[in-house]
Amino acid sequence: LDLLPLTTFLTRSRILEITTCICLAILTTTYYRRDKKKKIDKLESSSDNTTTRKKLDDYSYRDLFHFFINPEDHFDKYDLAKEFSERMHAEAAVYMMRDHDDDPDFPDHFTYIPYEREAVDKRLEYIFNRLWKGRYLDWLEAGMPVDSNSQYWWAQTKLHLATWLMQREPFHLTDGVWLRGNAPTGPCTLIDAKLFAIYIDELGNGDVEQNHCNVYLNVLSALGLSVPDIHTREFVDQKSIMDISFKKPLLTLTTSLFPKAFYPEILGYTLWLETTSATEHSPLRKLLERHGLSPKFSLLHTAIDNNANGHGRYAIEAIYLYLEEIGTKYGDNEVQIQWKRIWTGYTAYGMIGNIDDELRKLFDIQKRTTPRDEFINLIKKKAPMAQKMHGKRKIDGCYLNELFMGDPKILCEKLENSNMIVKGDPKSSFLLNHAVSFHGPMYQVFDTDELTIISRWILSLEPSAVNDMYSLILKKRRHAQNAHINIKLKLPDGNEKTIHELLSKPDQLMAALRASDYCHPENGLPLKEENLHTCKLMVLVSDGGAMSHIFTSYELDIIRRWLLQGAPLPPEVDDIVKIQSHDTFQYEL
Repeated sequence: LDLLPLTTFLTRSRILEITTCICLAILTTTYYRRDKKKKIDKLESSSDNTTTRKKLDDYSYRDLFHFFINPEDHFDKYDLAKEFSERMHAEAAVYMMRDHDDDPDFPDHFTYIPYEREAVDKRLEYIFNRLWKGRYLDWLEAGMPVDSNSQYWWAQTKLHLATWLMQREPFHLTDGVWLRGNAPTGPCTLIDAKLFAIYIDELGNGDVEQNHCNVYLNVLSALGLSVPDIHTREFVDQKSIMDISFKKPLLTLTTSLFPKAFYPEILGYTLWLETTSATEHSPLRKLLERHGLSPKFSLLHTAIDNNANGHGRYAIEAIYLYLEEIGTKYGDNEVQIQWKRIWTGYTAYGMIGNIDDELRKLFDIQKRTTPRDEFINLIKKKAPMAQKMHGKRKIDGCYLNELFMGDPKILCEKLENSNMIVKGDPKSSFLLNHAVSFHGPMYQVFDTDELTIISRWILSLEPSAVNDMYSLILKKRRHAQNAHINIKLKLPDGNEKTIHELLSKPDQLMAALRASDYCHPENGLPLKEENLHTCKLMVLVSDGGAMSHIFTSYELDIIRRWLLQGAPLPPEVDDIVKIQSHDTFQYEL
């Protein structure tokens, strides 16, 4: 009743207007309260994500490699990329301020000196000569040893070399990547042009057969090794590749994402790689040839990466031009700052990611678990399904299904002696070149790691004595030069040469021993253990022979094994490479 005068006073439209305003006020207040709560919740959630987000050290090198070989898919991790590069550069900046007696090359390889062009020229020449002598010339003079005490202990056998080559996959299959962000757009400077010239050569100048990564894949393919696309997770997850093997190429991936911020360091990377490359690839060429593998990958680098007129010279000239430009614009003090950053890049790329210690550990593990053991374990793993899949297929008269049901060692032995395997040569083995290929019945039955196990097992079968004989000849050339200068051997083409003339060419000496009938029993019967002592070569090197005082019992055993294997010769390899480039390289290969 008290409201009656009020309602009488107000019109209906006025009541409706007031009611609407009150409702809007209530709705607006409710909305803003809810919106505020959402924002608070979002901030709290963001704070939680920040505290739980993985840090750089939470990832393995292989994880980080995968992120930054695919940067567009992981742009949210760019801060980790920059952090990794900065960390490696900081370590290098400390390392380069003094000599290191434990440096793998020599104590003062990376030791910093202030910039003065003539002094830097002498310094770079000194470094190259030390590396060239230590890595190549001294090794040649010693007979190119590959025993466990030599610097190339990782190439003792073809299996050892294959293991080392697998560790280098991340490095060599990203060849040139450190310059991926430096390709000029629009007008460019002479410095940029020199860097781009290096980059385009690494890519093969549009010729897929000369792309350095593709050429390296050919080396791996010759070993029967299957390599996944480097952009896939399968590539970085290969168990045959150690985590440390991803560290050095990871640095180039991360730094290349910031080509302006790390420009001086990138110049330093270029300087290290291009001025020292020939000292690595000259011996590697010999090692590849020794094991019957094409040396083209190394020939490309020894030709293009030289310091006379190749990439090494481009790198040096680019740095001098850059520092000259800095001096003109900002003065001498800034030149020293930029040079220090350049040398930091040189040191960082050169010193990090050494795999030697981890590789020795891996070799020790592989002694305990042999390639044959790994293959037998693979048979066990596949047996439950395989014993149902082979129908009426047989090996050595036995059904494969039944063999998979039994002792895996028996199946392994039968495979070893079947026509599916060429011992020591995975690529020529029917099991790998057909059965598991795209057109074979077992396509996609094995993943990359399992195919690697099969390849390693085949490589380990009956290792040839060719490599040991090759090394022995080079090792003994000093002792034999005077003692056998008058002994003549007939070459396959009918010409004659003395042993003295052939000692520096093991392949020709082995061929001459065969052609001169030094590798057969005197009675002309097939060579066996019982008549081995009657071979001319064994008569020459055994007790009472003209060369008996030169060889130890172990070395005599190498000669015996070589003869019993049929005196095999090193495989012929194509050592000619035609380089497609913007420039014609005049350099002795």
